[in-house]
Amino acid sequence: MVVCVTGKIATGKSTVSQFFAQKGFDYINVDKLGHLAFEINKERIKKVFGTCNRKEVAKIVFSDAEKLALLESIVHPTMLELLKNELDARRGKDIVIEAAIKRRLGIDCCDITITVVCDENVIKERLKERYEEELIEKILERQKDIEPEGIIVTNNSSLEDLNNQLEKIYEQIIKKVKG
Repeated sequence: MVVCVTGKIATGKSTVSQFFAQKGFDYINVDKLGHLAFEINKERIKKVFGTCNRKEVAKIVFSDAEKLALLESIVHPTMLELLKNELDARRGKDIVIEAAIKRRLGIDCCDITITVVCDENVIKERLKERYEEELIEKILERQKDIEPEGIIVTNNSSLEDLNNQLEKIYEQIIKKVKG
């Protein structure tokens, strides 16, 4: 079974994915594949953007939708190929894929999709330590196309509340699989 966990930045996708990993699912982080795809395409990125520093490229692309689309046209095909390789290597196993931009990437191999959502003010609070407010706004603007799909998990409160929701979802999934 392949479970895909999706949602905007700082909603708790990693926490949800780790829940499934602790239940024995193999874990694939598409962001990490994105970092690898960036490295693989470093020379081309430098040629196009004048730098291959990820933070500098992020500032450029999150300020300009066309430049973001250009970066995605370079990196996404490599990411999908890396994902395919990861899935092939794990054929027959239960897998959890963490992918913020599942739909934009065209990931269609999931049996179940879980979207993690939370209020925008909660997202901003979680991101304050990592990013400047201006960049947070730009990132959230670029993630407006991330629409909830599948099973919706709301993560506005405690880890305990999140885990309670996940236990119920896990039980439903197991019942469905075992028939």
